[in-house]
Amino acid sequence: MNNDSIAVTVVSGFLGAGKTTLLNRIAQQPQHGRMAVIVNDFGELNIDAAIIAEVTDAVFSLQNGCICCTVQEDLLAQLVSLSQLRPRLDRIVIECSGVSDPQRIVQTLGYPQLKAHLHLDTVITLVDASGYAALEGEFARLSRAQVACADLVLLNKADLVSAAELQSLRATIGARTRVISTVQAQIPDALLLGERSPRNGFTPVPAPHHELFESWTWQGTQALPAKALRDWLGQLPKDVFRLKGLVHLQGNDQPFWLQHVGNRSQFTLASGEHAQNSAQLVFIARRGSDLRQRLEAQLQEMQGL
Repeated sequence: MNNDSIAVTVVSGFLGAGKTTLLNRIAQQPQHGRMAVIVNDFGELNIDAAIIAEVTDAVFSLQNGCICCTVQEDLLAQLVSLSQLRPRLDRIVIECSGVSDPQRIVQTLGYPQLKAHLHLDTVITLVDASGYAALEGEFARLSRAQVACADLVLLNKADLVSAAELQSLRATIGARTRVISTVQAQIPDALLLGERSPRNGFTPVPAPHHELFESWTWQGTQALPAKALRDWLGQLPKDVFRLKGLVHLQGNDQPFWLQHVGNRSQFTLASGEHAQNSAQLVFIARRGSDLRQRLEAQLQEMQGL
């Protein structure tokens, strides 16, 4: 590795595990030096990139596809471009979509046009401690693949489970990987981006995850009633893995970022630049669930309340 090689950190994890929260923490730490963040969202709108752009200007968006499949060539081109920036970057952070296997990104970093300029520092995988054990079938397999590729696993949302459940999760993940329990993805900064020893190779597992999920975008034109929206979120079908976006609530002049996973929803104030924008929500659901028409009709009806 030459002295000018740029460190690359890969952040992965299943839908709703807390990746955007972690990236926000990284982006707000000036001691990381000159840094760029590449954000991949599975839907048509890259909501994660918009959120992170509120705390750093160095955000690059790859959207409407999975970073390890349909937009892999875009990732390669973006990395080549970033490696040529002057003054030189100190670090690049790549957030994988929640439906991505990070092993494909690790392989991309080994391409000849990148090896002379970039080196993989670490792969961090976040696990939703309250939802990991409930995943089944191909969803469980994808989540295990994300964990298997990690140098560091964050058992995030640890406050939502018991000590016994955490211990069981640690046993499930195994002793090969460093595992840390976190709340809101909070870990010591030195541990977060510290240089690691050289990695061992991993054998990628075929992942037809693009066939497991579907994503769509809903755009609204009116503010939504807060109570009705919260009630609606609490009754979303379990086949909706993730819901995120920008909403306007009745009685509030400023819009909110909405993040929903499982039975939990979070609203945070968005910056003033979004004040005139219409509502934009991105759904990620089990493919074939046939929920779009019904859920969009409910949102349309809610706008008229």
